[in-house]
Amino acid sequence: MRALALRPLAPAALLAVLLVPALAACGGGADATTEASTAASQAEDEALADWQSALEDELGTGTFDFAALRQTATADCVRTDVGDWTVELALSGDLSTSSLTRIGLEHACADVVPAFDEAVTTVEQAADPLDLVCGPDVELSAEAALSADLVCANR
Repeated sequence: MRALALRPLAPAALLAVLLVPALAACGGGADATTEASTAASQAEDEALADWQSALEDELGTGTFDFAALRQTATADCVRTDVGDWTVELALSGDLSTSSLTRIGLEHACADVVPAFDEAVTTVEQAADPLDLVCGPDVELSAEAALSADLVCANR
């Protein structure tokens, strides 16, 4: 008689044995996701602190608009080739801020740094940087040509 009384409990016990580890794993997954999110957030905070520190070192002060510099770096990341950077730097007429731009690129989009460095070298070596933009044989992208038209027309 007793064996018959325990028989209906067997499926419930089997179900409990199978579900408890699965439920425990689900709870642990949430913890792992939270830990990964926290680690990513800490890594981002450290990267921003490194960026801010590099700017402080370059500027010699901790007083600057970091948000504006980050925004400028983000915009600069769209210039991915040497030609676009050459035009931008040649038209600026001043390479004194190129070290700040480079720091921004290193932190926001490091893959653009080689093109930027090559363009800086090209502009530094030019007798007249505007010759790189306004010369007769210069081929510019449509966007770069728009930037250069006004400067070259008033040269």
